[in-house]
Amino acid sequence: MARGDFSHKFDAGKLWDRIKQGKSAKEIMQELGISRWTLIEQVLILQNRTGKYYEVPGLFEDESERRRKVHYQREGIIFSAKMLEKTGFQAGDEFEMIVEKDRIILQKIG
Repeated sequence: MARGDFSHKFDAGKLWDRIKQGKSAKEIMQELGISRWTLIEQVLILQNRTGKYYEVPGLFEDESERRRKVHYQREGIIFSAKMLEKTGFQAGDEFEMIVEKDRIILQKIG
């Protein structure tokens, strides 16, 4: 088996059954005892074998997506430099937060 080949636990029938049942990536990973990368590879193998596309909810939500969430602290909200990159704000800027019906507006102070 080649290095990086995670297909050693591949069972097309088991995987296809879970996809057909509409299970999420997290549920499939837990039931089959595999990692996200293994599941991605196995879905690709299944798609290649059948010539069909399979949608697995949550399959491409990875750690970086979870890390992008805003972190709250006692003293306010902390945004990462990446989040601030396109806003015109810089690390250390102070702002006022205005909450409207369906949105939050950040207005720079000073």
